[in-house]
Amino acid sequence: MKNHRIITTFLPKQIDIRNLDIVLPVLQKSNLIVHGEIHGIKENADIVYNLVKKLDIQRLAIEASPTVLNFINSVKTGSYDFSLVDEDLFDLSVLSLEMIKTIAILLQQNQLKELVFIDTFFDNLDEDAIIPPSPQEREEQLAKNILGIDDSLPTLCIMGQWHTQPKVVTDGGTRHKSALYRLRKTKPNVPFIHNIYRQGELFNDGKIIELPDNPAVSSCYEIVQKTDIDFDLHVPEATKIITMLKS
Repeated sequence: MKNHRIITTFLPKQIDIRNLDIVLPVLQKSNLIVHGEIHGIKENADIVYNLVKKLDIQRLAIEASPTVLNFINSVKTGSYDFSLVDEDLFDLSVLSLEMIKTIAILLQQNQLKELVFIDTFFDNLDEDAIIPPSPQEREEQLAKNILGIDDSLPTLCIMGQWHTQPKVVTDGGTRHKSALYRLRKTKPNVPFIHNIYRQGELFNDGKIIELPDNPAVSSCYEIVQKTDIDFDLHVPEATKIITMLKS
C-alpha cells in the first residue's frame, strides 16, 4: 500500500523559474513545445506543474500508452484504483506517481483540457514476430503521433531525453534519430525545453543512479536560451522518486 500513500499525499510545489517569459513568444507561434526530462526525478512533476500553469498549457502529450488513462482518471476522482495499472510503470517512465498525481490535479483544476498519449508503439507489437522491431521504429511512431495532434490548444509534449535529442546520435553502429529530430523534419520551428540537473540522484528501473555534479548549472530554476527555439531549464537539485521498492 506504500504507492497508495505516496500518491495520496504528494502535492506539486510552486517554483520560481527565472526567465520563463522568454519561452512564450515561440510557444505562441507553434502552440506546441517539446519538453525533455530524465525519468525517475521527483522535481520533474513540479516543473511540469509550473510550466503548465505559467505558460497556460491546456493539453499534455505524454510519452505513455493510452492504457494508463483509466488509472489517471481514478486518481482524479480520488478512488486510486491500482488494479487499472501495471505498477512497474512508475519507475520506468515519465509517469511516476508524482507526475500522475500532478496531472490529475491539473485536470481537476480544469487547467488541462486534454491528454494525448503518444507512445502507442508497444500496444501494437506482434509478440510472435521473428525479427524484433527496431527502436528507431518507435521514434518514428512517436513523431507521427505528435504530428497527428492539432494546433487548437497550447500543448506541452513530455518525453524522456533519449527521444528529444535534437541531432542524430551515433550509438555503436546505429544512427539514432529521435522523435524530436524526426518531428522537426516536418515542423522545423517546434521549440524545445531540455532539463539539465546541477546535482542529485534518480531512481529508474529498480536502481538509484547518482547524477554527475554539473556546477555550470544554476543553483536556481532558470531558463537559458540556446537558439531561437532551444532552451535549457536549469534544475538545481534532483531528488529520486519514491516507489514501493524503496523505503
